[in-house]
Amino acid sequence: MARSGRSAMRNLVFGGPDRFRQVRESLRREGGGWIPVSILARREILTRPAWKRLIEKHNPPHLMEISDKVEQKLKLTRAGIPIPETYMIVSDENGILSFNNWLKGWDRGFVIKPSKGHGGNGVLVIDSRKGWVSFRYNGRTLEDRDMVQHIRSIINGSFSEGIPDRAIIEERIILAKRLRELQTEGLIDIRIVVFRGFPIMAMTRLPTKRSQGRANIHQGALAAGISLSEGRIITATQDRRTVKRHPGSGKAIIGFRFNEWESMLESASASALAMEMGYVGVDLTVDERKGVVVIEVNKRPGLEIQNANRAGLMKRIRFVNSAWKKDLKEAQDLGPGVRAELSRYWDRLKWGDLEPKDIEE
Repeated sequence: MARSGRSAMRNLVFGGPDRFRQVRESLRREGGGWIPVSILARREILTRPAWKRLIEKHNPPHLMEISDKVEQKLKLTRAGIPIPETYMIVSDENGILSFNNWLKGWDRGFVIKPSKGHGGNGVLVIDSRKGWVSFRYNGRTLEDRDMVQHIRSIINGSFSEGIPDRAIIEERIILAKRLRELQTEGLIDIRIVVFRGFPIMAMTRLPTKRSQGRANIHQGALAAGISLSEGRIITATQDRRTVKRHPGSGKAIIGFRFNEWESMLESASASALAMEMGYVGVDLTVDERKGVVVIEVNKRPGLEIQNANRAGLMKRIRFVNSAWKKDLKEAQDLGPGVRAELSRYWDRLKWGDLEPKDIEE
C-alpha cells in the first residue's frame, strides 16, 4: 500500500495522525526499536472502531437508551453508593414554579444539570446565594430569572439534541481540603474506566482558567494519568502536550497521591455493576463532609484517557478477558474490595504479557 494509503487508513482507525501521539511515543520508548510502533499500537491502543464494538457488546442496548442521570441516581442510591443529594427534578412549568419557591428560602450553593446532557454541557454551578442574587465560582452573578431561563433551555432539549429533558437540581460538592492542594480553578474529578467490573485505567481532570472552572479536557482542562496500583499522578497533559505543573497556580502535579484511592476504586467498581454495564467511565470526587461521591457514570467513556496515561486500554481489556472468564454476576459476587485489589495487583504486574485476543472473543 502506498504511503498516502497507509496514512489514510491510520487516520481512519486511530482518529488522525496525532490522536494518540503521546501513547505512541511511550510505546516507541518501551519497544526499544525492536518492534515497529505500528504493531505495538494495534495491540495496545483502543481505537474508535474497537471502542464502538466494545460498547455494543458489553453495554445492553436497552440500558443505553434509558440510562439518563435521573435513572443513574436511582440505581446508585439503591446500591448504597454515595452521590450528591438531589433537591428536585424539574420537567415542566409547574416544576419551575416549585423551583422559584424553593429559591426564596435557599442561601447556599447548588448545581443545575440536564438529565440527558453529556460532556458537561448545560451544567450550571452556583457557588453561593445572597438575597435574590446567585454567585458563580468566578464571582459572576446570576439573577433568579437567568436560572429559570437556563432550566427552560434544558427542558426544551437545548443540551440533549432537541429531545425534551429534565433539569436536576442537586447539592454542590465542597471539595475536600486535601484535593484543594492542587489549587485548580474549579471542582476536580477523577475518571475511572471499569471493564467487566474491574477498574482498568484512571485519570483526574484538573480545571483551569481557560476551561472556565470545568473539568473538560476539550476546553482546556488538564488530564493527568493516575497509577491504578498506587493512586499517584504519574503523567499530565494539556492539549496533548506534556505538563508537570498547573498552568494557573504553578503547583506541581506529578507525584500527588489520592489518599482515598482504595475507596475510589471500590466505588467505581460498584457503580459500574449497579448500572449493569460492562464498560463505563465512573466520574467521582471527594466531598469535604461525605468523602468519596460518584458524580456520574458515563456509558460511552472517551478515549483521551489513553493519552493522559501514556498507555493503551486495549492491552488491559485483553488481560481482563484472559484473566476473568466469568460473567458480571460472578464478578459482583467477589465484592468491590476484591475487584479493586485485583485491579491494583494486575497493574503492578503491568497487565501481564498475554497473547493478543480480539474484543469479540
